Amino acid sequence: MNYLRKINLISSIHLLNHSFIRARTLLLLGLLCVLPGLSVGAIKLDIEGAPEALSKNIRLHLSGWESLPAGSPESVERTIRSKINESMQALGYYHGKTKLVVSENHLHITVTPGPTVNWGNVDIQVPIELSALPNRLRSTVENPPFAEGTPINHQVYDNYKNRLITSFQQQGYLDTTWQKSRLQINTQTNLAHVTLHLNLGKRYQVNNVTIVGSQLSRTTTQELIKVKKGDLHSNARISQIYDDLLSSGYFQYVEIKVEKQPPNLANLVIELTDKATDRFSTGLGYGTDTGIRGKVGWTRPQINPRGDNIYSNVQLSQIGEEVTTQYIVPWPNPIERYLAWDTGWKHEETTDRETELLTTGISLNRVERKEWQYKVGINLEHEAYQQGENPEDELTYVLPNFNFLKRMRLGDSGSLGILKYWFDSSVGISILEDKTRFLSLEIGALYSVEFENKHGFATRFDLGAIFTEEFNDVPVSKRFYTGGDQSVRGYRYNSLSSRDENDELQGGQQLNVFSLEYRYRFAEEWKIATFIDTGRAYISTSEPFSTGAGIGLRWEMPVGMIAFDVAAPVDNATAKATRIHIYMSTLL
Repeated sequence: MNYLRKINLISSIHLLNHSFIRARTLLLLGLLCVLPGLSVGAIKLDIEGAPEALSKNIRLHLSGWESLPAGSPESVERTIRSKINESMQALGYYHGKTKLVVSENHLHITVTPGPTVNWGNVDIQVPIELSALPNRLRSTVENPPFAEGTPINHQVYDNYKNRLITSFQQQGYLDTTWQKSRLQINTQTNLAHVTLHLNLGKRYQVNNVTIVGSQLSRTTTQELIKVKKGDLHSNARISQIYDDLLSSGYFQYVEIKVEKQPPNLANLVIELTDKATDRFSTGLGYGTDTGIRGKVGWTRPQINPRGDNIYSNVQLSQIGEEVTTQYIVPWPNPIERYLAWDTGWKHEETTDRETELLTTGISLNRVERKEWQYKVGINLEHEAYQQGENPEDELTYVLPNFNFLKRMRLGDSGSLGILKYWFDSSVGISILEDKTRFLSLEIGALYSVEFENKHGFATRFDLGAIFTEEFNDVPVSKRFYTGGDQSVRGYRYNSLSSRDENDELQGGQQLNVFSLEYRYRFAEEWKIATFIDTGRAYISTSEPFSTGAGIGLRWEMPVGMIAFDVAAPVDNATAKATRIHIYMSTLL
């Protein structure tokens, strides 16, 4: 890498009095003798006459010393001036003059900056059609940070050079070098001319892929890697392989080595370390919908070379107990398409209802890069339930079902929005007796947007309907209820629905929930919020909405957002108690 500067620097220091210099240097020598271990940071440093950016740069250059430089007073002064001149020239002040005054532990610097050297002509040449480059790389080439007529900055120049050559190497041009790299500074015209010519060489292609260190079959591993001989090499492709391997859940460590085989072949060596055969997890938490809850989980991430895995979880809370087991078979990609066999038992007791559900089912799951997913499955379920003072009932039914969810990012860095919407459907058919058939449909959306990292809004809606000839024969777990942490705040969990002749909750045949929230960021990880929610789970369209409103606190973490809300009903004379809601959310 050639780095050439043509510098015509005219610097003159007029010394008015030789005896003044002698006294000053003797004073500096005395300071070195009396305080030999004193660092520059301990000296009171005053800088006069320098713009703020220049003053900061001078302090930065002087702060690098652990102690004042050793040597004669003259050499010490030359060293200090050299550091100051270096800091000034880095920001384009090639005509600057300085005056030093040292007394005991006080260093006073008077700066006369003079005119700056500004950016002049910029000549950047890349031996490839820019239209063939990715948008971000093309923008890097076409929009260098050298605005004509503005003061130069050597750090900006060096950073841009590194970014430019690294960007092409990341695109697979592994032999990229500088054909010409030059910054010409002319202190007579006060212009700096940039010349950057790249030599790219050939773009590398993937040749051989070697996988070592895992018991997982080559077939399943290859589905995760998704690269074949002849594919163009790029850092983005390598990063995607790395992310897919780790997110599959099979591997504890992943290391990818790229071995060049000139002139344009790249061999990939992927070293994998499998996760432990059995992993256990425990957790203890609290949510106002569930109360105190604890859980114990067991995972075997790799049952056989094909990559089958199993997960089991036991959870206890104040409203019930739940045991679930999921067995997953890659078909053929374990993170994009797989078969899942789910089996579980759940007991839940909430306002005016109690249900015990035993379920088993198989589903085909399709996931696309965390942007969208769907599931098509069929369950066999047996439910024993009691609603209010009605006698206990039980029902066995098959439940074909389909679920779809999509996530989207909207806007730019100034107003970044996240949209998530979903559609759930299921058909319940009684199989032991001709008791009930029903079709359940539910759609919903969440949208969150933030402006300039300060003000934000979040909104959501959830609509549902059950189509059946006899609603009372629909099992309790499949009816609609609302109220609670993430539906209508200010009300207890699932405490809002139609009521029967005994004034007990019987669930709703239709569901409407709407929410609007404003947030203000007052610290990096903290926001305050105010919100209003309204909703109803109803049989008759004449039944009213229940509305709650309140204020809250949001704590953002890498895994999600913990919310602390205080809310109260605003239109219900029989439910005026203020409620505290604590829950975790990934979006709202």
